Amino acid sequence: MKKRYQIGTVLFCTALAGYGLAPSEYLKYRWKKRSRKRSREGGKGKQLYLTFDDGPDKTYTNQLLDFLKQYHIKASFFVMAKAARENPDLIQRMRQDGHYIGIHSVRHENALFGGKGFVRRDLEESIETLKNLGCEVCAYRPPWGHLNLWTLYYCQRMKLKLTFWDVMANDWSARETAVSIENKVLQRVFPGAVICLHDGRGKDHAPGRTVEALRRALPVLLKRGYSFETMEVYQW
Repeated sequence: MKKRYQIGTVLFCTALAGYGLAPSEYLKYRWKKRSRKRSREGGKGKQLYLTFDDGPDKTYTNQLLDFLKQYHIKASFFVMAKAARENPDLIQRMRQDGHYIGIHSVRHENALFGGKGFVRRDLEESIETLKNLGCEVCAYRPPWGHLNLWTLYYCQRMKLKLTFWDVMANDWSARETAVSIENKVLQRVFPGAVICLHDGRGKDHAPGRTVEALRRALPVLLKRGYSFETMEVYQW
């Protein structure tokens, strides 16, 4: 009986890994590998893709948009549908300023082991919310980069482009400072890289540190000859 239980546990864990964990890790690995290859081949020049998750936030997103406008930088925002409904003015400002808008779930719930119904409802509600705010959504970044086989099915069915990242600065963490975030961004970027930062949620007012880090890092990147594009022109 004990042996049967152990075998059953192993099979169950293997099935769960194949359902969510393996697809998530494989797709993130393939994304980064492909980005590095394109960078070595020089296909992206010195373009960077600045992206933000977990917003919009009335305080921090406004600060960020002010700063980006000052430097004439276009970015991409992967927004939570709930936050978008609560801040429609920020969505309109993103659109007016020429930024790209994608979805990042409704409430930032982990889809790693989510079922068919959860995945479908989360994507449909996210798309419908942004559509009502005037946005035609065509890209989705799953929270934490976690997805499952149903995510792949519905993204294909709904014509959503799965989006990951190349550079992460852990800016949501209370352990990070504006200086450490700045250093991570400056040290980890490479031509063609997709940078993932956060303008909402996070520990102890984390987005405020992110904005401060960018005030210092972006002028440096511009001096290094980098330019910024939105994910609209990214070749998935």
